[in-house]
Amino acid sequence: MSEAMHCYRHPKRETRVTCATCGRPICTECMTPTAVGIKCPEDARLPRGARVGVMKPNQILKTLLAGVGVTVVGIPVAYVLLSLAGILTFLLAIAAGYGAGTLVFRVGGRNGGPLAISTSVVATLAAFSPFIAPFILAGAFPTGQVIPAIITAVAAGLANRQP
Repeated sequence: MSEAMHCYRHPKRETRVTCATCGRPICTECMTPTAVGIKCPEDARLPRGARVGVMKPNQILKTLLAGVGVTVVGIPVAYVLLSLAGILTFLLAIAAGYGAGTLVFRVGGRNGGPLAISTSVVATLAAFSPFIAPFILAGAFPTGQVIPAIITAVAAGLANRQP
């Protein structure tokens, strides 16, 4: 059985209900039924468009940590992408970037916005930096390595776009 949750507004009240938008535990007094599920008072008050890009501190932290994870896991992925040739490189770059962006978007509470987009783009570019930076520091511009990095970063940013 899972650990008991307590309402974020009433810490002494035990609950099993969480907000459909932010995931915080809420008691029966705090819950607001909406067309898309039960929400906390803050999220029920605002229309969806007003919340896009507005992140709570825990969502900001999760987004940044997901970005670090994308960078660390992305280094071997970048190596594989740069070792391939042809159209396969571009297709895998799009898939990897979109997957990384979707991960950051979901971990950050599905709010998207400037922080999620920039985190996705910077994290994917950072994964390519160990392979591109030596060439740039030597005064060369490695087109064959920069193009997959840019495609991956663009795909990661697009994954955070709001519908």
